[in-house]
Amino acid sequence: MKTLGSLGFLLGSIVIHIYFVQLPEGEPRGNAVGAPVERHVYAVLEGDSLALDLRLPQTKPTFPVGVVFLHGGGFSAGHRSLGPHVDLLEVLASEGIASASISYRLTMKGRGFGCNIPSQDKQHAVESAVQDAETAFEWLSQSPLPLPEDWIIMGSSAGAEAAMWAGYGQGSTLFRGVVSFSGAIDASVHVSESAPPFFGVHGMCDDVVPSGNALHRRCNSDDPGAWPLCGGECWSSRMFESGAPHQFWGICGGDHSICNSAMTDAEIQDHLVAWIKSEFASSTRQYQSHSLSPFGERVECPSPCH
Repeated sequence: MKTLGSLGFLLGSIVIHIYFVQLPEGEPRGNAVGAPVERHVYAVLEGDSLALDLRLPQTKPTFPVGVVFLHGGGFSAGHRSLGPHVDLLEVLASEGIASASISYRLTMKGRGFGCNIPSQDKQHAVESAVQDAETAFEWLSQSPLPLPEDWIIMGSSAGAEAAMWAGYGQGSTLFRGVVSFSGAIDASVHVSESAPPFFGVHGMCDDVVPSGNALHRRCNSDDPGAWPLCGGECWSSRMFESGAPHQFWGICGGDHSICNSAMTDAEIQDHLVAWIKSEFASSTRQYQSHSLSPFGERVECPSPCH
């Protein structure tokens, strides 16, 4: 059985409202209708072709904002066409939301993304993926196909790290919103006045990509890969403090596997669809901060995690 609720935290005189969820992992929606997939090469870099899987709604008018999706895999593995994100993107298509699941350069292939990898190399891997996502955006924008004019960037794990950097780490963004499943951003980044809306999902006991403000993979402070990150809970708090629109779901007791299981959970899918349709129904780029009404039974996550 699923239990939903909201919990307020005090930070000085500021109350931060975070939504917590305690639900079983991997519960699929089950009613998604598979959308036809068009595969297109959007760039050729150093002889390697980067492609995208385009899903266009078949039964509903296309929503004016689409989704560019980046898969997980530590920038060394993963595939645009395989994984739990396929279920999520098919659900979005059934709701009239187009998507482009993209391949991007796996610059850490054969190296991994652990504590022995210098943090500068990790950041470079994120930035390379962002460059590829922006190239895909340009391809979509220039395509003669009947596509949305605006796009949200969404990702899982490593892909979510790239999505957050694309939306918040560069001072300006091509994307109208950011969706993160267990992602994080460099802890030195702060919310700008032009920050697009944020939807985050994160396991509150994630030891790989922290939900709060902590080192990547819980590395020791003197490890080469000791990279301070601000995860989903941390970033949603910063968005709140800045008056920027956001919605965050913390999975009580959840570890890094939430980056996969949350994408197939019907409850999360429904809230994501509702967020996209309510946040981006207008064609304007004027973002309004909004408050969310608490609902359901209040839930407090157990502490400590281990």
